[in-house]
Amino acid sequence: MTFSLKPRFHLIALLGVSQLLVSAPSVYAATDAQQRALYTKAKAAFNKGDSVLADRLTQQLGDYPLVPYLTVRQIKRDISRLDDQSVKQFVVANRATPFGDDVQIARLNNLKSQQNWAAYLSAFEDYPLSKSKYQCDKAYATLATGKIQEAMTLADSMWVVGYSQDSACDPLFAEWMKKGHPTSDQGKTRFWNAVSSKNFSIAKYAEKFITDTADKQDAALFWKVQNDLSLIEDKSLLHDNKPEHGIILAYAVRELARKDIHAAADVWIRDRHRLAVTPEKQHALNDYFGKRYAKGFRSNAKQVLAKLDPDFKEGELTEWRIRLELADKDWKGALGLITLLPDDMRSSDRWRYWRETLKARLDSNYTPDYSQVVKERSFYGFLASELSNDPFRMNHRPAKITEEQKARILGLPAMQRMRELLSFGLEYNARVEWNALVKQLDESDKHAAAHIAYDWGWYDQAIRGAALVKAWDDLDIRFPKPHLPLFAELATARNINRTWAIAIARQESAYHQTARSRVGARGLMQLMPATARETAKKYDIDYKHPDELFQLRTNVELGTAYLSQMLERFDGNTVYATAAYNAGPHRVKRWLEQRGDLPLDAWIETIPFDETRKYVQNVLTYRVIYDVLSSNPSRLLNDKETASLALSSLNLKKGPLETKVPSTQIQ
Repeated sequence: MTFSLKPRFHLIALLGVSQLLVSAPSVYAATDAQQRALYTKAKAAFNKGDSVLADRLTQQLGDYPLVPYLTVRQIKRDISRLDDQSVKQFVVANRATPFGDDVQIARLNNLKSQQNWAAYLSAFEDYPLSKSKYQCDKAYATLATGKIQEAMTLADSMWVVGYSQDSACDPLFAEWMKKGHPTSDQGKTRFWNAVSSKNFSIAKYAEKFITDTADKQDAALFWKVQNDLSLIEDKSLLHDNKPEHGIILAYAVRELARKDIHAAADVWIRDRHRLAVTPEKQHALNDYFGKRYAKGFRSNAKQVLAKLDPDFKEGELTEWRIRLELADKDWKGALGLITLLPDDMRSSDRWRYWRETLKARLDSNYTPDYSQVVKERSFYGFLASELSNDPFRMNHRPAKITEEQKARILGLPAMQRMRELLSFGLEYNARVEWNALVKQLDESDKHAAAHIAYDWGWYDQAIRGAALVKAWDDLDIRFPKPHLPLFAELATARNINRTWAIAIARQESAYHQTARSRVGARGLMQLMPATARETAKKYDIDYKHPDELFQLRTNVELGTAYLSQMLERFDGNTVYATAAYNAGPHRVKRWLEQRGDLPLDAWIETIPFDETRKYVQNVLTYRVIYDVLSSNPSRLLNDKETASLALSSLNLKKGPLETKVPSTQIQ
């Protein structure tokens, strides 16, 4: 719609909250190329500042799903000339959509520019914003409308934080300081908050306001310890009745550990209970030191973990104590520690598998009872199935979602906008819409929305949607099968298992073709540009620029070639090759040099990178799932790999499994 800019213009709210929860009055059916072209022209007109053309094209688009994006641009453009009550109606009606924030920000900024502080407070109450800037403006508006004590109380809490507030707080703090703030206690509070957050410039600033002699001495002590961390080795330095000294200890041992892990651990174990350290910080530092020692497989790791957690209260540290015993092939020690795990961990398929495996390893007459483990669709469930020659359980439970339910969800304006955004390749915007919508839906409708995403070929969102509602057994959308001919062609060309490559893609990106990791890995199979360049050169693959990794064929061709290279490098061992794909071949080589004599299942369990351990187990598991769902012959491990398991020396039947899972297992 177009807007006539009158002094008291009243804007019609296009998208009420109720429309998100029930079908729109008329479901948008098919958007033709002409309407999409018209929308593109309208956007271009807005970008050029041609308001007349932009408004005319917006009006011509009628009820096209993406018109609200143009409406928001109109409102933001004309905000200074619109009646605030009209803007409020739009904001309130659209608070459950991505448009609410955009217009509310424009509204608050406009009211601030007019210094209409009473209206600002009213507007903020309509739709509060959590960002620091708007919290600061709200506090100043409180002051400007005469609520001085309330404003000063807000300033008290906003100033003492351990980080810099938005500059919008400066006028408030200026008035606050005129009234005698900050006090010495406030300076002290901010100093230690800043130290805890490692914002040392803020700590230096806050220290200027500390006037109490004892508090000044504590602050000076912190700087002294920071300058010479070894000082904390002197037990008399820090006192047990001062919470500030607990903060010094927590900071210092973590920093000292970068240089001397042993000295830091000794001080921490000595003083953690004596000094006032919060339970949360104690847990975090116990975890830090314990895992540093365990994952480094240090010679004294067992002793240190025993001191850190003598009563076995830290479940994850107990798991690492078990892994240390596995690494030393102390099967009896590992079995004993499993009994000390918390109940939920001890009953997991992981430790059920190891309990039975270790019993059998220690007693050749003992037949491991994997009857509970084999019921799980998991790495250890499949491993137990392979060892006992049981069929793999898929535990598939198709979603009971009707076409009527899907049609109702499809009729929601947000879903219509998502479909159109995806047609323009605007996946980020579509995901913003998704995140706003699912907050309004019940669990069943969220699940239905995930199935719609699957129908659209938006596979990574379908997978995330299933996870959101914990629909772990809905294998239809959790394990989609896009690009099968391409994987078959390129995997066959490199003489690797097609399903293995598919499982890698599922784990790496959930089939998100334009995925980019925080470290720069790109595309479906998440290749680093340097790895892609080296692989392309080795296999004579046409590749020139990192952005080509977002091209489907290029990415899969390079990914399968690199998998082939890893498989060859590690003598056909899929486990090692999979680990190398994730962590790099140099790390796997080092782990093999350190623990390569371990049984294969123990080697996997003792991978020091949590991400890589989970990655290997997931990829091998996903490969089985894809094979079984496609009625292909399925194995978790090949014969050579199976022969290197912890029970390889026992007379267990380990023949090929049934090609197809019995129908009784597919529910």
